[in-house]
Amino acid sequence: MDFTGKALLAPLSTFTNLPFRLLCQKYGADGSTVPLISARALCMRKSPVLELDPDPSEKSVGVQIFGYTPKDIGEAAKIIAKKYDFIEYIDINCACPVKKVVATGAGSALLKKPATVVKMINSASECCLPVTVKIRKLETNKKTLDFCKKCEKAGATAIFIHGRYPEQYYSGDSDWGVIKYIAENISVPVIGSGDIKTISEGDERVAYSKCTAFMIGRAAMKNPSVFSGGSGTELKNKKAIFHDYLAICESYDRIEFTDLKSKAVQFFTGFANSVRIRRKAALSKTYDELLAAIENDY
Repeated sequence: MDFTGKALLAPLSTFTNLPFRLLCQKYGADGSTVPLISARALCMRKSPVLELDPDPSEKSVGVQIFGYTPKDIGEAAKIIAKKYDFIEYIDINCACPVKKVVATGAGSALLKKPATVVKMINSASECCLPVTVKIRKLETNKKTLDFCKKCEKAGATAIFIHGRYPEQYYSGDSDWGVIKYIAENISVPVIGSGDIKTISEGDERVAYSKCTAFMIGRAAMKNPSVFSGGSGTELKNKKAIFHDYLAICESYDRIEFTDLKSKAVQFFTGFANSVRIRRKAALSKTYDELLAAIENDY
């Protein structure tokens, strides 16, 4: 598993499904992560593991799990590793700020429980896959570094860092200073994320921070061609992207009307009359209405 110099698609719960991950890889993304799978659900029922959607055709794919006990994390990692022998790593989420996740003691709540995270890394490592950890920044750079060092000592093979406090969600600016501080003071790869809108911006952030790689999230939601340097500001390009997505969905038997609407509302932004198209797409009641909203000349 080598992240060096890679431009990765950030895991975004409910949005970065298999067709979207493959779409971004078609446009140049070097890898991705199956987002935010409940470790407890994997341990308690068969259906969650059946709903996992990694595919052998993906590049550098990992699976991100969340939970609040080392036992659940360890068992979930073993279940995933056994079912999918092409998975490259297991990522433990210590970053999600969503209240329903934090309320269980998972996600960013774990930033206050480094001893528990150490046990999670130890437990997950028994699956014999590399284990990574996704975090956000803590109250100070030193506390963030202390947390990362404990993860590194426990056996984490890489740290993914989003440069905001959990309480910020996606407001304000991402702090690449803390990412630089961590990258300069630990020996495992650091993959930074936050506010990257183009590949050139990502390369600049890597050069500045000395981190190993970068992730693009929200910018890719609106413009999956960002990974190949596409601006995604012309209607014809937006239509091409949507039809590429539709073709992938069809080839994997993953046509879901609600999902297509969600993608259309995100894709069709940043050009004249984009509001009109998004409104029509959002109000569409059928697959044919959705396609008509997209295909009409504006």
